[in-house]
Amino acid sequence: MRPVSPIGPAFTALERAVLRSVCERHSVDRAVLEAQLLTVTVLRRQNTGAGFYTQIYVECGSVAAVGGERLRNGPRAIVDRLEHGMGFILWLKEVFADCLEGYCYDPTTTGIEFDRVSFELAQS
Repeated sequence: MRPVSPIGPAFTALERAVLRSVCERHSVDRAVLEAQLLTVTVLRRQNTGAGFYTQIYVECGSVAAVGGERLRNGPRAIVDRLEHGMGFILWLKEVFADCLEGYCYDPTTTGIEFDRVSFELAQS
């Protein structure tokens, strides 16, 4: 059994699961991403109707920076009330985690409470 990535308590269950998967998928950045995500502050959550944005803040002086491109692709998820599921991207701004985006393949996410929704990460 592999160890579970530490992700801060500020995140919802869906966000934590997605962020753990992002860390596991990007092994080169894993330790730095985990350190950043353990200490974040969630600034804002927005259900856009086409998915969601979770805007986060990382205290830049307290953790190392992530190198490379400005996004980290995440998993797909089967989400209750969405026939075609969702995909996810962790966006970086100036080498620090900045925003988790969940985008949907269905017409709308209006009315879905992402902090309470049932989900399962896809095995791909």
